[in-house]
Amino acid sequence: MDPSNPSPVATLRRYRIRETFNMPQASAAAEIPGLEPGLAGVPPLDEHYVFDTDRLRQFTMFWVGGFRALMIEGDPAAGKTSFVEQIHARLNVPLHKVPCGPTTDRYALLGQLLPDEDGRLRWRDGPVVKACRDGTSVLLDEYNVLDPGEATGLNMLLEGYAWTIPETGEVVTPARTARFFATQNGVDSKAAVAGRNVQDVANDDRFSYMQVDYLPADQERALVKLHLVGGGIPEALADTVAGLCVEVAHDVRQAFRADAPDIDKPLSTRAVLRWAKYTVMYQAALRQQRRSGLHYAIGQAVRMSAAMAKAVNEIITLKAGYDQCLNTRA
Repeated sequence: MDPSNPSPVATLRRYRIRETFNMPQASAAAEIPGLEPGLAGVPPLDEHYVFDTDRLRQFTMFWVGGFRALMIEGDPAAGKTSFVEQIHARLNVPLHKVPCGPTTDRYALLGQLLPDEDGRLRWRDGPVVKACRDGTSVLLDEYNVLDPGEATGLNMLLEGYAWTIPETGEVVTPARTARFFATQNGVDSKAAVAGRNVQDVANDDRFSYMQVDYLPADQERALVKLHLVGGGIPEALADTVAGLCVEVAHDVRQAFRADAPDIDKPLSTRAVLRWAKYTVMYQAALRQQRRSGLHYAIGQAVRMSAAMAKAVNEIITLKAGYDQCLNTRA
């Protein structure tokens, strides 16, 4: 939506950063623009989401500075997509999400002529053009899986220039508040990611850039604990399980980046959340069998090679102080 010509169904609204993103360290007067609630296409709100201060600061500067396109890059499951989603959820701005693949083409992104109920061809906007018209946002997930030629075809819109729809002759000028987000794993990531392309330099130059890592341990632990408590787990148990799972994940990530021979991938926050939830589900029943729910649940939460599973189980034993059979380790 263009602020100079607001849509009758979308009203501008300013949100205080401190309350909106649960950032008590933010200035009480600091605000960020968004829209009034009620629009279709706004991502669902995750009340347990924890924002990293540095990430949020970078995003806020991008957003209030009037920049158009932001590239967010990091290892798999470092929270790139959820970060964009949860900001839009709190600002009540619709977000059109596109899962990119090697066959994603201009028609999927921009639009195409399709038959209507009478059999006549009519232009149907794709998510990028729709965001341009409405002044909302589009998220291109796994962006560097796109064919570089298709990505380069977005250059004019990413820059804010008017674009003529070849099939109809209509000129589309992106609204000033239209924003474009691309998330991707780096082509040089140590994690095993396949099919990544190096995009054209001219396309890269259209984007502001944000490098993201996994959340700091204290924030990740708080996130996992919030999810467990929200699911009815007693706070003390939630705190213990969250702490153990995050400590193990941190050590696994360090081992992965240090080229430890048996660790072939990091543990994502997504996997840690699954692991913590499975742990509290299994713990009581398995304890009666003299088995560790913490050790057992990791195998259901994430797929690992036999060598990695053995190495991770040893890390769990070291952190928990007991092995798979609940035997205490000094």
